[in-house]
Amino acid sequence: MTETAGKPILFDSPIVRESVAEMVARRILDMVTARALRPGDQLPPERDLAESLGVSRPSVREAIRGLAILGVVQSRQGGGAYITKLDGDALLGPIQFFLSLEDVNIGELYDARSLIESDVARRAAVNMDAAILAQLAAILDAQKDTLHDARAFRMSDFAFHEAIWGGCGNAFLKRIGESLNVLGLEFRKRASETSGVLEQSYADHRRLLDALHARDADAAAKAAEEHMHNVYQSTIAQKEGQG
Repeated sequence: MTETAGKPILFDSPIVRESVAEMVARRILDMVTARALRPGDQLPPERDLAESLGVSRPSVREAIRGLAILGVVQSRQGGGAYITKLDGDALLGPIQFFLSLEDVNIGELYDARSLIESDVARRAAVNMDAAILAQLAAILDAQKDTLHDARAFRMSDFAFHEAIWGGCGNAFLKRIGESLNVLGLEFRKRASETSGVLEQSYADHRRLLDALHARDADAAAKAAEEHMHNVYQSTIAQKEGQG
């Protein structure tokens, strides 16, 4: 504690020092951010990396293990550590683990999904080309045969939304939509096995596709928003049924 003009200034947060392993991990993350390391690139062997950074091999090994938990690095059979594809599934792993530990506000998650999905649909109605529209139609034609197979429907559902994310013309919205979908899936697995839920989702998808085909941005946004509302309601119903 010190004083300025007679008023005490309190320093109630001690300085936290990073371990050497944390500094090594941060250096690797900085190189990934700067695109000096890209998906698929192999990291130097532990000995070479330790020498170039002036640290011990155990510190390098600990850093790589931490990055592996984060989904940034993957160790392959036969030796070597590689930068992963850095896709949503890998990078959201720690968050999914967090979800399993915390009483997450599902309403907030689906509120965010509703905002993103409706805007994505609005943009897709304008930007989506004929090839993606044909792809969506093919996905839905196959999807109606998965209404009694929850796992197969979830895979088809992801493909359907993925095509719309890709067709919206904004790479950032695509990644955000994909990430929120992966998080929502953690809550959806059991709800999708409840009678009538898959049929409702299929009907929602059909309305959304019709709006996209018509190039009606407002109708597409409304269809996507209503779909998220229905998904949220069925998820909540399933969760309350467990209580």
